[in-house]
Amino acid sequence: MGITVYSLAISIVFYNLALIAVFILRRSPGFRARHTVSLLAFITVLGVVRLVLPIDFDAAYVVRSYKIIPAIEDFLRRPLVASLTPGMMLLGIWFLGSAVTLIRKLRVQRDFDRSLCLMDFVDNPRILDIASEFGGNFAVLVSPQLHAPYTSGLLHPVVYLPDLDLSDNEWQIVFRHEITHIRSHDNWKKLFFLVVETVFWWNPLAHFSDDEINTLLEMRCDAKVTAEMSEQERLDYAALLRKLLELVKPWVPPVPASSLVGMKEQMHMRIMVLAKPKEATHARYIVSTVLALAFALSYLVVIQPARMPSVDLFIDNMDNTVSVLADSDNPIADSLSDSQIFFEDGKYRLYVDGEYFATIPEETVPELLNNTTPVLGGN
Repeated sequence: MGITVYSLAISIVFYNLALIAVFILRRSPGFRARHTVSLLAFITVLGVVRLVLPIDFDAAYVVRSYKIIPAIEDFLRRPLVASLTPGMMLLGIWFLGSAVTLIRKLRVQRDFDRSLCLMDFVDNPRILDIASEFGGNFAVLVSPQLHAPYTSGLLHPVVYLPDLDLSDNEWQIVFRHEITHIRSHDNWKKLFFLVVETVFWWNPLAHFSDDEINTLLEMRCDAKVTAEMSEQERLDYAALLRKLLELVKPWVPPVPASSLVGMKEQMHMRIMVLAKPKEATHARYIVSTVLALAFALSYLVVIQPARMPSVDLFIDNMDNTVSVLADSDNPIADSLSDSQIFFEDGKYRLYVDGEYFATIPEETVPELLNNTTPVLGGN
């Protein structure tokens, strides 16, 4: 068991496939009509776990690439100027792009923090009294200049609220939503995806994943808040979202932060989901099981490069075997001195230590051989 550059590449591929699946399924009316948001969250979790655990197991089946991966390796290692290779250049561009992306995001956060310092925060005893009913370790700040209710902070969360004319019941719903974000550690999750986006800045999927994850977390929060609500309470919750969409300016706060009111497309989708609550179905559990099995099987197949050895072969027509000459000048020959090539089904197959390694192309073996003729095998 170990981690290689190839296992990292496979993990990135699986993570992106999970994001694509979430992106497509979330926009499918048929999917929304049959399943809850928890299935989308499950797909995302599988993708994240695959990304952070790029492990190759010893028992995995190895798929060897004889052309594509070796060709890529040769290109990346080919010297351009002195010892500078394309691989080194791409690695430098990767680090530079990540640094630029991080600096841009830090500047956005800095500008937003400065704007908070210029806002006028007011005392609203009624809002503070409602907040005290929920307990918890969080602060509450109210300002008429805020765009929408949102929660920011990792270790010391703060609930920021616009000074709106809402009923006590509506304010209670607002606090339930924001406190659910805090208890679910959603801001930590958003920080993780911010790091992923910064590292994989060159990946187009990493950039739209912010909106996908933000929408998914908001829908998940809605589901948790309304899980124990009656039908009328769910309708009141959806009505509050419609009201806030009219009262405040839709926006996406700098991460890591969670906003009750997002962009219009996100809000309309959340309201539609709330209006048509989904019930658990057997199909959902079947799909989840299939996805979990596919996730597990992804660890049992490994793609690695392989190169056809160019070595001296000794053909023995008596038993249809070909042995690798140990005294060959080719350094590969020494490592394959215990290997044999068997003529099976019209093909020459190379076995290393008793295990199949590769097939020797037929055109490399002369048609007429005798038991003393050394020939060049491989390509």
